[in-house]
Amino acid sequence: MTATPSTTALLVMVHGSPRPVANEDMFRVVDDLRARPDAQARFPIVEVGFMECNEPTIPEAIDRCVRSGATRVVAVPYFLHTGTHVCDDLPTLLEEAQARHPDVEFLLGDYIGLSPRLTDLLAARAHAAAR
Repeated sequence: MTATPSTTALLVMVHGSPRPVANEDMFRVVDDLRARPDAQARFPIVEVGFMECNEPTIPEAIDRCVRSGATRVVAVPYFLHTGTHVCDDLPTLLEEAQARHPDVEFLLGDYIGLSPRLTDLLAARAHAAAR
């Protein structure tokens, strides 16, 4: 018996904003990510889901991933700090998704604010502004 290959989706979980321009930036980030050859090879499905204010909601984006054939969903919070959303709300949404889709594996990545690269970026922006 051969194992069926898994299809891994990347779910970018974001807060959302009532300001459309802020959400346009997020869609652009996700489109740029989709276009990267390294991401395409690893994540043939890439979706964005919003916590508040926008669509698709995180549950809707999860369901899109599954409808597109995902057997594994890697969810990465596009958040800077460990607030209530990162610590409580997002894990709860993934637990609910697991109950809805018991045959799909859900993995939660670290929020992006944890990366030391953000500190480097902050320093670079400060130096650029101080020129």
